[in-house]
Amino acid sequence: MQQENMQSVKLLKQKIRRETLAARNQMPERVWADKSRRIAERILMHPALTAAEHILCYVNYQKEAETVYLIEQCLARGKKAYCPLVSGPEMDFYRIFALSELQSGFRGIPEPPHRQECLYVPDAQKQNALMIMPGAVFDRQRRRIGYGGGYYDRYLQRAGAIVTMAAAFALQVKETIPSEPHDIRPDIIMTENGIV
Repeated sequence: MQQENMQSVKLLKQKIRRETLAARNQMPERVWADKSRRIAERILMHPALTAAEHILCYVNYQKEAETVYLIEQCLARGKKAYCPLVSGPEMDFYRIFALSELQSGFRGIPEPPHRQECLYVPDAQKQNALMIMPGAVFDRQRRRIGYGGGYYDRYLQRAGAIVTMAAAFALQVKETIPSEPHDIRPDIIMTENGIV
């Protein structure tokens, strides 16, 4: 019975993800750019970002909320910026010093070079880190449906206490969505309209 319930939750998540991403992907380019900039500006003003020394940030792919401007601004402000690099089932974050270092990687997503000395190593003493994460769908209880790979869930289980902020468009936030025990909720969800 529990197996059936888990299966129906998975199928429902897939349906919600598919419908929400279809709506997101239909956003006109100018609207997408304007809303992305508003999300980035709100993140840049948030105390969690201003206080953080280490910024772990996804690099946008397709119609995800754009992060290039956000990463540029973090670098300009002297923050240490890290972007994800996927290797097999795992993902790690590597420091970049310029956006020009990013190159097409996993599924065509821009990734940093694999330089061991630039690896972000989570540390209990390093409480001044902020992760800006993507997602397909969220709800008002901060539940998150990712893209189905589980990379962020696994990384955060390994990394421990990092403040997490999801960047998403308001249309990606539903009243309530199903979740599974391994799904990690971001601490904050930032849309173009503000914090959820």
